[in-house]
Amino acid sequence: MERRTFLASAGIGLTTAVAGCTSQAASGDSTETDSEETTTSTGPQTETDPLVDATHIETDATAERTIGTASLEERGLRNTHYVAFTNPTEGTHKGTITISKASDPVFEESVELEPNASIIGSLTDLGRYSVGVSIPELDAEETITVEPGQFTCNVTRTTVSVQDDNTLDSMAVSTRMACPGVVTETVPADGLASYTLGDDPSLTDTGKFSHTLMLQNPSEETWTTRILVENDSTAQFDGVYTVEPEGTVLLTLTESDTYTLSMSVLKTEATVTEQITPENFDCNESSTRAEIDAAGKLTANTVSTRMACDVETNSTNESS
Repeated sequence: MERRTFLASAGIGLTTAVAGCTSQAASGDSTETDSEETTTSTGPQTETDPLVDATHIETDATAERTIGTASLEERGLRNTHYVAFTNPTEGTHKGTITISKASDPVFEESVELEPNASIIGSLTDLGRYSVGVSIPELDAEETITVEPGQFTCNVTRTTVSVQDDNTLDSMAVSTRMACPGVVTETVPADGLASYTLGDDPSLTDTGKFSHTLMLQNPSEETWTTRILVENDSTAQFDGVYTVEPEGTVLLTLTESDTYTLSMSVLKTEATVTEQITPENFDCNESSTRAEIDAAGKLTANTVSTRMACDVETNSTNESS
């Protein structure tokens, strides 16, 4: 069972619990020393109990693990999401925590948790994760999913805990800061999601025009995409859109400046980037159009028209 609660500010409890995480390797490199030999119809075989070499975490202690490349720290407006396996009971329990990203295993560790002991993993790359916790001795298992939308500007954590009745329970906790420029939305089939970055343009006063970014999914697949708008390497907008077939995302930039527009598909990691300059805002019509094909690849094309006769075109294909 998964529950969700919120903290009033970033300084309460959660920050203390997750601050200061450092990179550590998972314990999968440990040598298999203790094993139990069994005999089957095909001859003697060896089975190893993965909990034999479990990392021992003492009472009130916390082991911290970093999972990923820390790309969220480098770009965008979203923060790391934390996942924890805790034992608030009075007994000691052995269990295993496994984490997969897009069905690919990225972390696994067996631990022995004394009372009030924990292991916390920092998910430092945006994506969709499956987190599983199992305690064989209690015949208890819990699986949770961390969605891309759970990575926001807030400090967030999902915790799986041992209960006094020998079951496992999960709970999501988050601070509740406002996140300007952070948008997470599902675009339905044949639907449109729109967002305006900047004040509404006043052409009669300024003579300036806007620039639009249109991301379309003409395929029959549903793709989760990320759109970053950066100015002087500082993120102004960080949108995650799950775009169903024939869905469209429309982003309007109303303030003349130099921008880098980056679009990516989370599952395939396909990426395209377009550069927009103040000259684009002097045009009668200026737009960047991007498309996702059935294989999850991206193409982009920027077109600006000045005085309805001067056309400048720049095309970008998928890059990685």
